[in-house]
Amino acid sequence: MTGEDLIKAINNNKTLMELNDCPSVSVQMGCAVYGKVQDDVGNGEITNNGSMKYQIDQALLFRGLHSETAVWHFSTDSPEPKVHHFVVIPWFKQSAGTVYTVFMAYEKKYMVVNYVEHKSPAPGEIKGYKTVWMANDLSTMLSDLLTKSNAWEEYFGNVGPAQANKIRYFKYKTTTLDSAVSNVNQYRELCR
Repeated sequence: MTGEDLIKAINNNKTLMELNDCPSVSVQMGCAVYGKVQDDVGNGEITNNGSMKYQIDQALLFRGLHSETAVWHFSTDSPEPKVHHFVVIPWFKQSAGTVYTVFMAYEKKYMVVNYVEHKSPAPGEIKGYKTVWMANDLSTMLSDLLTKSNAWEEYFGNVGPAQANKIRYFKYKTTTLDSAVSNVNQYRELCR
């Protein structure tokens, strides 16, 4: 199996596509990929300071083999207070090396399927869903969320303004693509 197979399985999974609030995306994507709910452990954090680039590089570092993947849960905190969660799936693409796919929903605004299909108020094609995000695209997104006042709406859609002051992340364990695709294909109902 390939990373493309995993992303296709996720995009074809009705239960995952119908998730309609951001906290459920990390819980249910984790459950779908691993076959059970994962725990948010670790203290990965990105803040707008002198070491932000290093922090982002560490957040995007994937040590898996070409036949492996993972689910990473990102949580942006804003002083408003606003919090938004999204999922990053790292995988290997023969022509590009490690690439990423981002999935999200926004509470009371849009479902995962709307994000994938760029249906308003979800973000459009430029800063919204893409099957393949290169490391510098995702690095720019994380940096923009901490440094640009309009980035929240650029990357998360027409959901109202905010600016992140911190991004926390939790990297769930590495797993094989074969196992991940098989688990996603069997995932039919929400994990509790």
